[in-house]
Amino acid sequence: MEVKPSLPRAVSSGAAFPVSVLLAVIALEIALFFVSFGATCAKPQDSKPLLWQNTEVGKKNVYLTHSCIHDEILHQRRRPGRKEYSVTPQVYHGSSLSRPHHRGGRTLLELSPAFRLQIDAKQPIRIFLNYDAVGHSSDRDCQNVGDLVKLGEPPATLIPRTPVCNAHGDQPVFADCWYECTLEDISGEDKKQRLRKALGQTAEWFKRALAIEPVKGNLRLSGYSACGQDGGVQLPHEYVEDGVADADLVLLVTARPTTGNTLAWAVACERDQWGRAIAGHVNVAPRHLTAEAEALLSATLIHEVIHVLGFDPHAFAHFRDERKRRRSQVTMQVMDEKLGRMVTRVILPRVVMHARYHYGAYSENFTGLELEDGGGRGTSGSHWEKRLLMNEIMTGSVDTKSVVSKMTLALLEDSGWYQANYSMADHLDWGWNQGTEFVTSPCNHWKGAYHCNTTQLSGCTYNREAEGYCPIVSYNGDLPQWARYFPQANKGGQSSLADYCTYFVAYSDGSCTDTKSARTPDRMLGEARGINSRCMASSLVRTGFIRGSMTQGNGCYQHRCRNNTLEVAVDGIWKVCPEAGGPVQFPGFHGELICPAYQELCSSVPMSVIGQCPGSCSFNGDCIDGKCRCFLSFHGNDCSKRSCPGNCSRHGICHPNGICECQIGWTGVDCSTAICDEQCSLHGGVCDNGVCEFRCSDYAGYACQNSSSLLASLSICGDVLAQDVFGQHCAPSEPSILQQLEAAVVMPNYNRLVPGGRTLFSILDNGYCAAAAKRLACWISMQRCDKDGDNRLRVCHCACRSYNAACGAGLDCSDQTLFSSEEEGEGQCTGYGEMRPWWLRRFGNLYSQYERKL
Repeated sequence: MEVKPSLPRAVSSGAAFPVSVLLAVIALEIALFFVSFGATCAKPQDSKPLLWQNTEVGKKNVYLTHSCIHDEILHQRRRPGRKEYSVTPQVYHGSSLSRPHHRGGRTLLELSPAFRLQIDAKQPIRIFLNYDAVGHSSDRDCQNVGDLVKLGEPPATLIPRTPVCNAHGDQPVFADCWYECTLEDISGEDKKQRLRKALGQTAEWFKRALAIEPVKGNLRLSGYSACGQDGGVQLPHEYVEDGVADADLVLLVTARPTTGNTLAWAVACERDQWGRAIAGHVNVAPRHLTAEAEALLSATLIHEVIHVLGFDPHAFAHFRDERKRRRSQVTMQVMDEKLGRMVTRVILPRVVMHARYHYGAYSENFTGLELEDGGGRGTSGSHWEKRLLMNEIMTGSVDTKSVVSKMTLALLEDSGWYQANYSMADHLDWGWNQGTEFVTSPCNHWKGAYHCNTTQLSGCTYNREAEGYCPIVSYNGDLPQWARYFPQANKGGQSSLADYCTYFVAYSDGSCTDTKSARTPDRMLGEARGINSRCMASSLVRTGFIRGSMTQGNGCYQHRCRNNTLEVAVDGIWKVCPEAGGPVQFPGFHGELICPAYQELCSSVPMSVIGQCPGSCSFNGDCIDGKCRCFLSFHGNDCSKRSCPGNCSRHGICHPNGICECQIGWTGVDCSTAICDEQCSLHGGVCDNGVCEFRCSDYAGYACQNSSSLLASLSICGDVLAQDVFGQHCAPSEPSILQQLEAAVVMPNYNRLVPGGRTLFSILDNGYCAAAAKRLACWISMQRCDKDGDNRLRVCHCACRSYNAACGAGLDCSDQTLFSSEEEGEGQCTGYGEMRPWWLRRFGNLYSQYERKL
């Protein structure tokens, strides 16, 4: 199991003694030094990967962590004959459009008044948890001690139930093998209750953190879902037939064993037409369903569900912008000359904005936030770079101190599927206010407690909340070239995920904020512990005593921020610190305490902003290279003036708060975007300034297919597409879900198009109106396309004209939001694309027959 070793604070580092015992303490220091030196070196072992042995002296304090294997699970699902996910279209509340309105002499479909007031409004995400599969798989759930159950898909062998996993080591096992169950792996009733409690709390957390465009009606899932493959969970029959009520995401839960220190894993297995996850599989290892692991499990489940929601390089390909267009680029891979290797950075707008503010990286050199490149196939590429975000919850290892940052919520919002509630984010201390150089430079160039070396055996942790030590270890092989921070090629920090960087790690008893720490504060040094105490360099010792070390020490001292100054206290006496930091003395003590800079402990404003831009851009913009770049709705050289974007483009009213109220037919923050009619949103078209763009290749799980190949799977639209048997239509690649498409999309279109309360007319028109409405509904839902499916797709105008003539409707068939001007050539259009009413067509046919007889 992966551990975070933590040393108890050495007695000699700061304790004060009468002179009579000093010599004995020095002798003890010498002895401890040689013991420590011997333990630091791990002998090279050429036959094994890079390993290191613990460097501590004395008793270890072991902190459990979770190692994520998300990508490994996905890799297993990409085997031949498997699919990573299924696609099932959904109907969303954004499709609630109704009555026609006129714009420029054309009749269009208008947003309903209720929906117009809620445009772009989202509701808290509803996560439905299904526990039906917990403990019920005979070949994957542990039910008795000694049972052999599957991990992955073990191959068929001559010897039954082989190979057997080496499953109880420290590291996760990535293999298809048989796992031998222990008592801890059996999910009894108490563990099931813990599982329900933990996942229930996780669902509630996301309900507060994310909002979403809600599904209209029940969430519909596929009967041929990827959720059931590779020992997954088969969807209940009623989920396929009736859907799941009051849900935007279904999580299918299992409690099956994992190896190493992997507490849980989760993957998406079904997506909607926009690529958003609508179903996922979450597995929690029973042996971690304990009271001791409760806090870690809580953080782990948030981490894993975020993978399902979208923090996944495979989901990046489906990310959408504000207009639901597929994003052209989510990440950028570059050769970074300063770091000496290839790096992948997320360049999404909200991620970059929040990262700039967090690090104070207001330079053009900062272009995006790095993804992890270490950790192998289970971690690399699907987590934040640990060197830069350390204890952020979406780094490759999770512990009880992991926090959810605004950068992670920003990534989910940049997916185009969610709206983030940033008040749910925690404050991430690591990297705060460190500037552009922190993000773009190798870690051996970092300053302060973010970097340590062999000459700094002890110091303060980066956030000054604890006293710490510098764990430098020797590996059994050379480190990568870019990670060689020391003359010895095999020497570096303890974490490969953090690029082998060396930084101060807290002693197990070194916390300055924990009043229950095993080590009491040293009153001879003036120390005090508590929520307001921080670690500071100090040579203070009470008069009549001397320090147990000849070097500068560290201690825990109270601090407070008052009247734009930093103050520190020793023995209840408060002193004002120099703004830039520096020494202060106290009565009754020899030596001095070294104050940190005011900015380090007191200011919540990024240091790089202050003094560089007028009024710090009034906190309404980014300060980049000395100039303010104002956020939307602000302007002026200091971003202090509030205004509506683009004066609402003359299509709306500008309110005093800088928000535009758009006129009917327009949307966007500046009212510059024309609204498309209902047909565009009903079947995944992208409304681009009033033009409905639809590319079959951009539509998740769809392809441009020969009409003849679709007929066998269709019931409602079979006879319609049969008239175009040699054409191409955009439809789901999986034929099995075509009927679900008809139910979820075609029928809502058809029901909207067929006039109600016109029984007599329906009888007189001999069913022509219903037939025309059905034809138009089918062609809206499975639009025509060319062979590569990359042309802009619109329903041909003749289907529209047929509908108008047969039903007495007034749709504008020349509207380029939906209809092209090409002819269909089915005998109902003239050479100019004009449509004759059904009664005139029938009269014309009779007249033609009469002429032939003559």
